[in-house]
Amino acid sequence: MSSSTFDFPVMGDTRPDDHSLPAFMVSTSRGFLPRQNPVVELPKEFAAVESLLQRMPVKLLSGEPGLLANFTFGDTLLKELPDLSAEVEKYRDDLVVMNALYRDYSFLASAYLLEPCHERYLRGEPYGLGRQSLPRSIALPIVKVAEIAGFKPFMEYAGSYALFNYRLVEPEKGLEYDNLRLVRAFEHGLDATSSEAGFVLVHIAMVKESGALVKGATDMLDGCTANDREQFDEGLRTLVGGLRKVNAVMNTMWNRSKPQSYTTFRTFIFGITSQSMFPNGVIYEGVSEEPMSFRGESGANDSMIPMCDNLLQIQMPETPLTDILKDFRQYRPGNHREFLEAVRDCAQQSGVREFAKGDSVSAALYLQALDQVRDFRWRHWCFTREYILKHTSHPTATGGSPIVTWLPNQLTAVLVQMAETFEFCKSVKGSSDIMDAANQQRETLRKEVEKYCSERGVAAPYPTLIHNMTSRHMAKQNPAERRKGESALSEFADYVQKQQALRRPPGQAPAVLEDHDELSILDELGLSDDNKSIRLKTLLIDPAEENVAALVEHIRERLAEGHGEVLLDVGLEDSGDSMGFSKENWDFALDRIQAVCEQIKADYKLLMTRNVGGDVEVGPRDAKDTGASGKMILRQRPESVDDVIETRIAVVGNVDAGKSTMLGVLVKGGLDDGRGKARVNLFRHKHEIESGRTSSVGMEIMGFDSKSEVVVSNVAGRKLTWEEIGRRSAKVIGFTDLAGHERYLRTTVFGLLSSEPNYCLLMVAANNGLVGMSKEHLGIALALNVPVMVVITKIDICPPQILEQTITQLTKILKSPGARKIPIFIKNREECINTATQFVSRRICPIFQVSNVTGHNLDLVRMFLNILPHHGNYDSSAPLEFHVNDTFSVPFVGTVVSGVVKSGVIHSGDTVLIGPDSLGQFQTTKVRSIERKRIQVPGCSAGQSASLALRNVRRKDVRKGMVVLHKPDKPDPISGIISNPKVYREFVAEVLILSHATTIKTKYQAMLHVGPVSQTCAIIDIDRQYIRTGDRAQVAFRFVQRPEYLTVGDRILFREGRTKGLGIVKQVGYDPKQPLNPELQKEQDQMKGNSQDGKKAETS
Repeated sequence: MSSSTFDFPVMGDTRPDDHSLPAFMVSTSRGFLPRQNPVVELPKEFAAVESLLQRMPVKLLSGEPGLLANFTFGDTLLKELPDLSAEVEKYRDDLVVMNALYRDYSFLASAYLLEPCHERYLRGEPYGLGRQSLPRSIALPIVKVAEIAGFKPFMEYAGSYALFNYRLVEPEKGLEYDNLRLVRAFEHGLDATSSEAGFVLVHIAMVKESGALVKGATDMLDGCTANDREQFDEGLRTLVGGLRKVNAVMNTMWNRSKPQSYTTFRTFIFGITSQSMFPNGVIYEGVSEEPMSFRGESGANDSMIPMCDNLLQIQMPETPLTDILKDFRQYRPGNHREFLEAVRDCAQQSGVREFAKGDSVSAALYLQALDQVRDFRWRHWCFTREYILKHTSHPTATGGSPIVTWLPNQLTAVLVQMAETFEFCKSVKGSSDIMDAANQQRETLRKEVEKYCSERGVAAPYPTLIHNMTSRHMAKQNPAERRKGESALSEFADYVQKQQALRRPPGQAPAVLEDHDELSILDELGLSDDNKSIRLKTLLIDPAEENVAALVEHIRERLAEGHGEVLLDVGLEDSGDSMGFSKENWDFALDRIQAVCEQIKADYKLLMTRNVGGDVEVGPRDAKDTGASGKMILRQRPESVDDVIETRIAVVGNVDAGKSTMLGVLVKGGLDDGRGKARVNLFRHKHEIESGRTSSVGMEIMGFDSKSEVVVSNVAGRKLTWEEIGRRSAKVIGFTDLAGHERYLRTTVFGLLSSEPNYCLLMVAANNGLVGMSKEHLGIALALNVPVMVVITKIDICPPQILEQTITQLTKILKSPGARKIPIFIKNREECINTATQFVSRRICPIFQVSNVTGHNLDLVRMFLNILPHHGNYDSSAPLEFHVNDTFSVPFVGTVVSGVVKSGVIHSGDTVLIGPDSLGQFQTTKVRSIERKRIQVPGCSAGQSASLALRNVRRKDVRKGMVVLHKPDKPDPISGIISNPKVYREFVAEVLILSHATTIKTKYQAMLHVGPVSQTCAIIDIDRQYIRTGDRAQVAFRFVQRPEYLTVGDRILFREGRTKGLGIVKQVGYDPKQPLNPELQKEQDQMKGNSQDGKKAETS
């Protein structure tokens, strides 16, 4: 091991005002960014260059088309651009200006050479040939400025397209992402919200974090050469922390640069080597008569990961693909190249890799650093797959590397080195988890490379490399085992539903499961007639007076069954066959129903008719269908707010799916303007308004009156208050607007469980598909067995082929073994009505395609919500159980708790218990008042959400997750005292493991959700040694912080980051004397006894 230190002159102070130094010099403050912010405007001598560049983009900042939009850039350049080589000489000593000139001439060169390819691409044709020669007016100056500035004479990543291509909106705000704009662009990049701008600016934001990488590298090398383990480890920690930040920024690319938009501006950043557009390279007129070829712009030219390769001594395989990698490393600033070479040489001389393996802690940190490099390269591969492979068949990347095989070559090398390193840190916590994930990724990578090689007719490269990282270090899950969690989800959710149906007080009849077989034909929904002695047809059209009374009784019963509303088939038998009504029969039946409605204080609305005519006519089913028939909805007029029908819907989906916008349009009326106008009123916090992203649980309501009309303000754009909606409505839809960002997953899971939703509305952006947290939210809804409906938004801005991909992906996921849904796409009134009537079947999944800007299909969504049937089982005769999901302190009222009545009834003035507190105790209080939808009511019953004002209770003494119970008024017959409700710190549940990279054993901790309770739990016993993905097991849990109120049959969900498993409480309390696995307990006790005997022998 060498004793010399790493002596490369890394800058601390970047001396931004010194233009005699190169623009790019490695520093610990700015990393691999230029020493100073780039020059934005060229000197006046280059006005012709400036003028062309400002007019060049496809779309100018003003919105007008530029020269590239009209395919006139090349001709204009030949007419207007003189040879300014002599003017270049004036600024030879100003290296920062030289870099700006290099940037701008490289933009001119790429646009000129690739303009014809862009034109053909837009016509849907292959790229064809670009212009094969570069005019003197570009060739001579770019060769000169490139030589002075230290670059190749063609567009590069650092010196041109990316890192020297930004300006600050406000200099004092620095390099914050929102303060960055592009200087030059090919397509729409001058607009900061465009995909081209996002693509470049995310790279700048990533490299902004590279100072920590440089600092970590220098500390590691100094520590290694000085044999200073502490300094070496600290350097590794700095490196890992920096890489994590880089990867986090890199992940924002998905939102800031859309995959479907990348290929449009990608045309202009191709190089001129190994490209079909330039089979022989390009002639630089006035420079050489021989063609020249250069790789051009590529993210592979960045210095961060190559530095890590050199520092961590990642051994690339000896293949032609690695030769391309080495060639790429010539395309970066001279100072960067020198730094990377110095890092490589010092790491080799000091033996960084072997030094790391010499200590388990160092090896674990070294493994973490490798894992971050793997994460970077894996994400790069994912970008390649989603941005390029799925959108173009062009075989090479912008830099000329093979598009399918090049990145896997490097990623495999990292995976191999991780496997070798793991041998030296197996005992360090977290190392096994890293390797489990790496093993799974190795398999995924192999399959994807084989798939794309097969699709594109490319030979799979060096297959031994991908299999080289053996799984001997860790137990490997086979594909069937990995799928167990998914396929078992639906079955286990059904099991949990049946178990919950057994929850009932002693002496109560068994609860009836609301489970329905899906029907093969959507429009054959028979509505049973309980009065078997008289046919419905007779009740409707026979003039006898007794038939009116019978019809009144029949509809009353049906309204009671439907909790205040009923869908009625008129002119159809129970079997769905036509009654053969004439138009006169139809009119008579409607008059009779109208008369009945007046008697029972209800209203009706026709939803659709056949052979009747009018606005809701859908036409006959077939040629034989000649009788008049139709469907109508009858709804009771509420005498008070107590009688209002309530349906709760949880709204979920990935960030930017349009959840808040959709709700804003539904509850307020009107349309969105495409810039977030509709969602603003739904946000609760300032940062939500600024970012456009929900971070909390928002509540909104939408009302329908007894005539099935949407309750909205008569004043355009005015949003009604909750009180106004509640008083004017017969049915209220309560929306729980949940956050879509992964950062707020805990809040979203809490909202899903605590709000007790009757339905789940999954929002999917048409231009993104089911990505990010959408799948997680869908999985949770399936786990909770909540019926799911899907709304595909933003169809107005989504290209048809992307929408088709989204629909295909969505259909595939819904039909998968884990979901077992029947997707039904709602396109018209008839499909909407028939699907809504059958939505009581959990197998059906209706899907709407809407635009909140144009209003397309929003009428179908409103109609569906209007006729959505009641769903859920609640027992008002059972003891009171009110779950608290939020707490407030209201001036002049006091402490208020909100939540859902799980069972029983509660009235104003009732004496109740609220708890448990941290000690498991309940506090006695009195209900001062009750509000539903912000309207004061005398009471509420099972299934309804409400807010309770409590007397003599401080807000700090109540929390989410508490319960409100009736205070027992009779003493226990055995003890003779009135006891508090029982709470439990420990309980046993039957669980299903949905997803976990490793085995789960006792002492494992995770966040557990049960209703509104969210608390960390530890596993204290399992009915087997360990459990893995797809396993069902009996597990004993212990709450870490405090006991909670639980009942047998409660549904639980636990997670560590993302969802890990679900289950149902089988036993409250746990007796360690009765372990779940007695045989295993005996073995452990025996081992413990042997250990104690050994210690005694040693002592003696």
